[in-house]
Amino acid sequence: MEEYTKNSSYLVRLIIKWKTHFIVVSLAAIILSTLFSSEWFIKPRFKSVATVYPANVIPYGDESNTEQILQVLQSTEIRDAIVTKFNLFEHYGITKTENSAQSKLIGTYQNFVSITKTEFESVDIKVTDTDPKLACDMANEIIVQLNNKISKLHKEKANEVVQLLNKQLKLESSQLDSLNKGMQELRSKYQILDYDIQVKEASKEYVKTKNSNASSLMKSLEEKGGEYYQYKKIYDGLIISYNKTRTEYNTAMKELNKNFTYTYVVSPPSVSDKKAYPIRWLIVSISTFSANFLLLIIVIFLNNKKKLIV
Repeated sequence: MEEYTKNSSYLVRLIIKWKTHFIVVSLAAIILSTLFSSEWFIKPRFKSVATVYPANVIPYGDESNTEQILQVLQSTEIRDAIVTKFNLFEHYGITKTENSAQSKLIGTYQNFVSITKTEFESVDIKVTDTDPKLACDMANEIIVQLNNKISKLHKEKANEVVQLLNKQLKLESSQLDSLNKGMQELRSKYQILDYDIQVKEASKEYVKTKNSNASSLMKSLEEKGGEYYQYKKIYDGLIISYNKTRTEYNTAMKELNKNFTYTYVVSPPSVSDKKAYPIRWLIVSISTFSANFLLLIIVIFLNNKKKLIV
């Protein structure tokens, strides 16, 4: 404790002794840092922030809906759409023909556009730019592109389902036509209309009257009744399957033709009237502290050197 007090007193004495130098350095640091952090040297940037929640997103695997839209937001397709719409090569001052132009663009884009997941399972879209309106427009367009991309993915998936069900419908329809044709042939040639009912009625009629017509029908039923019965059994089962497929197909078509919004915008982006960068007071404070700290080290060095010489 005594050593600490001794050192503190020593530093205070040095600062008082060299106070003029510290005042001059502080003033110089304040003036220079204020000047170099001005608009003449650093263009101010403005920030626009949007907060969105996922909506109507179909979950895939173990990922949450928020993680899914986060991946989509960070996709190359959305970034390229934003770059094209706002001509960011020109806006960021990057010539397309220069070396590593694409890498420079991506690096600049990632510095100016931040997309992060929050602790509340929402996603923050932050865009900074020297043009406050452009920053707001870019944030809005990112949300638009997010909806378009998810809509495209869902429609592709729904279209796959529709195509699959359509093929199934055509197959089942063809099978039904084939079965119906077979049963129609048996109806016209052998007068078999309803196997179960006709067997009962023909049997009763034959037993009662020994009618030749009943005998002829019994013969037809004996020869072709089993075939008709199999046709009918398969046909009835296939009708149930066909109706189920038709319902699924209609549902899939509705999903394909729906136009959903896949984000709930909790906080829409706005045109900022306050710059986010540079923070001049922070730059001035750090610069002033650094200059004085460097001067203090120099003063201590000179003072110790003087003692050694003496």
